[in-house]
Amino acid sequence: MANPLSNEKELYAKITREKIGISPEIWDLLYHRIGDDLTAINLLCRYYYDGKEPVPAAEAGKILKYTRHIKEIVHKIAHVSESSLPFPEIIDDMPLQPVLRDMFTHYIGNDVYLINLIVGDHIDPLDPRDLPLDAVAKILRHTRTIIEFMDKLREATWQQDTRPKEEGTASLVQRQNPQKDLSKEEIFVKIRELLIKEFDFPEEKIRLETRFDQDLKLDSVDAIRVIMLLEEGFALEIPDNAAAGVLAVKDAVEYLYKQLKKA
Repeated sequence: MANPLSNEKELYAKITREKIGISPEIWDLLYHRIGDDLTAINLLCRYYYDGKEPVPAAEAGKILKYTRHIKEIVHKIAHVSESSLPFPEIIDDMPLQPVLRDMFTHYIGNDVYLINLIVGDHIDPLDPRDLPLDAVAKILRHTRTIIEFMDKLREATWQQDTRPKEEGTASLVQRQNPQKDLSKEEIFVKIRELLIKEFDFPEEKIRLETRFDQDLKLDSVDAIRVIMLLEEGFALEIPDNAAAGVLAVKDAVEYLYKQLKKA
């Protein structure tokens, strides 16, 4: 994890004192762009970590794809010019204040760099190796650090922006389902997390073959709760005829995977 900046307290004090802010529109975009990649990394790692299995080298390579996206965004934030803006619709809000660019570069850039080192050490084309559990645990800690930094900075910089929105800008994020690129493994992990949180099931009870009625002892009312849970968790509507076919966790995974690809 990136070491805290020696003057971190002073930087946050400066942000508060000078009322340095980031508009809600920018934060929403940053959270969706960076947050989606962090979520994908977490879901992929948790799937194997929770199953106490190493991440296959081929799957570990996907992590580098996600970190590359994050690096590109951070680079453009830190070295912004009008011709290279990642979000042209918010050009009037860029570039970020130097203190914010420095913090983004340090905290996000360093953790992403360390994740790349961990993964790169195991997927050398000449000697590809599975990612062991201790390495997966380190990656999860790094992603958690990035998320905690973004949450803390967002709280410190959040500002209300009263300027009128350009037509179409407000719905920029709404036009996309940020989960459309989830793999089946990632969908399964999220479903398991949703069921555990809602019904307090022990983790070991949730497997792909687990049936909602026979194995989890859910009644018809609970079945409706499950469908509502999936709809909310994956931002999709599940019609009654489709819901009738969701009898086991694997059915939910297959259905959601197909629907997300269409989103």
